[in-house]
Amino acid sequence: MKTTKKNFDLFRKECEYWMDEFGLKGWELKCYHTKTKPRNLARTSFNTIDRYICPTLNTDWGKYPNTDYEIRRTAFHEVVEGGLLANIRVLAEERYITQDQIDEEIHNIVRILENTIFDKGLNNGNHRSKHSR
Repeated sequence: MKTTKKNFDLFRKECEYWMDEFGLKGWELKCYHTKTKPRNLARTSFNTIDRYICPTLNTDWGKYPNTDYEIRRTAFHEVVEGGLLANIRVLAEERYITQDQIDEEIHNIVRILENTIFDKGLNNGNHRSKHSR
């Protein structure tokens, strides 16, 4: 299926939502709507020094349905990959990186998830533990 301007507008708004939700305020968001590699619903490029993330929605999803749910899910995926995980990816590629630097970035990501997704679940009464009775 071809993605539409409406799909792209939703994708961009959803990327903005997750950037804000994860507190990635120091990052510039640049969304694009263009053809990418086949079988990719989207792709993301980023620059951790200049602090920008560029999620790109593929214009051709092949046979994959471009429902609002899938567009939103794809935007979430791209923001997590390009925003939350960008620094850890860069660290992993460095030649002289210390375990402390990796641990620090992992804990940074965990804190973001604790302060957003976990707390949101608790505040909405949606948090359910397997061990709760």
